[in-house]
Amino acid sequence: MEFSISKNELLAGLYLCQGIVERRTTIPILSNVLMEAAGSTVTISATDQEIGVRRACIGKVKTPGSVTASARKLYEMVREFPDGDISISGKDNNWIEVKAGKGKYRLVGLDPREFPEMPKVTSDGARLAVQVSADTLSEMLGYTSFAISSDETRVSLNGILVEGTEDGSLRIVATDGHRLAMITRPIEGASNGPGAIIPRKAVGEMRKILESEENDLELVVGDGVAYVTRGPVEMSMRLIEGEFPDYNQVVPKKSPKVVKLDAGSLLAALRRVSIVSSERTKGVKLDVTKGTLELSSINPDVGEGSEEIEVDYSGGAVHVGFNARYLIDLLSVVSSETQIEIGLNDEVSPGVVRLDGESDYCYIVMPMRL
Repeated sequence: MEFSISKNELLAGLYLCQGIVERRTTIPILSNVLMEAAGSTVTISATDQEIGVRRACIGKVKTPGSVTASARKLYEMVREFPDGDISISGKDNNWIEVKAGKGKYRLVGLDPREFPEMPKVTSDGARLAVQVSADTLSEMLGYTSFAISSDETRVSLNGILVEGTEDGSLRIVATDGHRLAMITRPIEGASNGPGAIIPRKAVGEMRKILESEENDLELVVGDGVAYVTRGPVEMSMRLIEGEFPDYNQVVPKKSPKVVKLDAGSLLAALRRVSIVSSERTKGVKLDVTKGTLELSSINPDVGEGSEEIEVDYSGGAVHVGFNARYLIDLLSVVSSETQIEIGLNDEVSPGVVRLDGESDYCYIVMPMRL
């Protein structure tokens, strides 16, 4: 097997593999990328048996065939090569030879026949099959993925729920039990049906795919597996089994007290006040009165601090405590000029954050006693 390929094309394929391959694994082949050369295409693949990614790269194939090599070592090597074409050829005992400029390197490989197959699902009989623009999906994931739980004991919360709605929209929901983010966008082809839970790691890899290329992304969800394609890139992922919580039960129908202010002012004040808060709870108290929001935190081991922000509010006084990090996570992904609305009720009811002009997005944060 022998082919040549431009540095940029090879890097594009290897980059997508870096988050997939396992750093420590008892199955050596899972640390490798598979490179398959045929016609004018070099296909680069990686898998951890839960997620698989494949990118078709343009190359000049002299002799068809396939080889494997360490995903990380090859990526680090190629990244340091000068611009230009890189030649890769297979040698005896699964070794590969890499040439770039005046450099020549040999890497240990493994038998490509050991490389696992990527699971695949077609749109026939799929639970959900939609085509969505990269900008739309990137926005939806950005507004929700930070709320995914990192508690490995709550498996069904370790990902995002993706589902079609009755009105033909696509909805994404994420929660860790303390806060919940939900966004809905009208997507042609979306249909009401059972949702699917895409694991956290796969969400991160999907966001990488959205960074480049210009094509829309196609998402097909079948039984136990989801499949994503965008231009020359394909990704498959095994879904999380289990039942996602009924999020409709925790979304308040209406908040009697609504505070309006810009995201940048609140984010800056929260970051400062939370410095003196408890490292474990990050508790910050919000005291709202007519035209004013006061943020405060008291920590016997560190000190105390408070700040006032002018807000658009004319209702009665309300006092409630929140984990500052939960609010900061959202405010960090929206523009500082964005106007937000914080819906409040009392000190034991969740707060509901909405973005100005975004009726199809809400972020719910459970209160804490301070």
